[in-house]
Amino acid sequence: MIVDSCVDGHSGEPAAVEYLRNLGVDPAEAVVIVLATHWHDDHIRGLAEVVRTCAGSRFLCPSALRTSEFLALTQSSVLGSERTTSGVREFRDVLKTLRARKAAGNPNAGPGFVIENTIIYRSAHCEVTGLSPSSAALERAMAAIAGVLPQPLRPHLRVRSPSSNEASIALWIRGTAGVALLGADVERQATDDRGWGAILALQPAAEGRSKLVKVPHHGSESGHDERIWEELLEGEPTALLTPWSRGARRLPTRTDRARILSLAPDSVIVGQGAAKPEGYDRAVERTLKEVAESRCIAKGRMGHARARCSRSDSREWQVELVRNAQRLSAAA
Repeated sequence: MIVDSCVDGHSGEPAAVEYLRNLGVDPAEAVVIVLATHWHDDHIRGLAEVVRTCAGSRFLCPSALRTSEFLALTQSSVLGSERTTSGVREFRDVLKTLRARKAAGNPNAGPGFVIENTIIYRSAHCEVTGLSPSSAALERAMAAIAGVLPQPLRPHLRVRSPSSNEASIALWIRGTAGVALLGADVERQATDDRGWGAILALQPAAEGRSKLVKVPHHGSESGHDERIWEELLEGEPTALLTPWSRGARRLPTRTDRARILSLAPDSVIVGQGAAKPEGYDRAVERTLKEVAESRCIAKGRMGHARARCSRSDSREWQVELVRNAQRLSAAA
């Protein structure tokens, strides 16, 4: 199963597809599910290529994206690609691939839509459950989508994905060897009928807590709910997270890092491919500050963490760090 997508800046390929091929695995035959947790550009870059490559897979996404307005947007030629974000274009191309599969008689044409407590995959050795979004979250997510769509008699501005993560899909993966919680971008909401409150009401850990967690929403305060660590996770779990930046804004912050390390000392951050550049003389620095929001030096290939759990060492996860992946530190 491939969950979300990003593109390796060095190779230009979707990172998950490249990873599988490097293992000698054919994605066209091996991948049975491609899942988009939500409609945010940083989670679905390269998604259309993933779906095209994984010819034997079924495509799943949040139920909020089945609205007629969203589907019409992805198929519209009125806006033009210059007025849409990469997220809209990715979904448009995914749906184009799925329509072609349906026309060819492919039973996996889809798409399939996920709501809370959805069994996504089940075999003798593994079960994957979609923990979200709840019905209340779906209602708000659909309203948010409608709010960003072009309206008649109004200027056609650039269409952006909603800033809210109401519709994000969290996953509970239970295998014979261990349990994992993938938090996607689920956030703590004001009421417990949405976000982590609604997930906790499902009691997914009734048959065993998780010792591996993908920390939600890049480790931000908005994605943190203390009850996750108390009710869904066991002891001091292995925590994985990905950084995010836009201009001067960066996640996780120093405060976020300290909070995560206090709960999971053995935390890993992946995908860190940049560092601050060396300083120049004052005149050059002044000019650079006038023309650039932020500057960094690329460190090369995208890093990743590989977490594995064996039946001989039940429930204990072993994490390998590849390239720019590193242990989380308190320093930003």
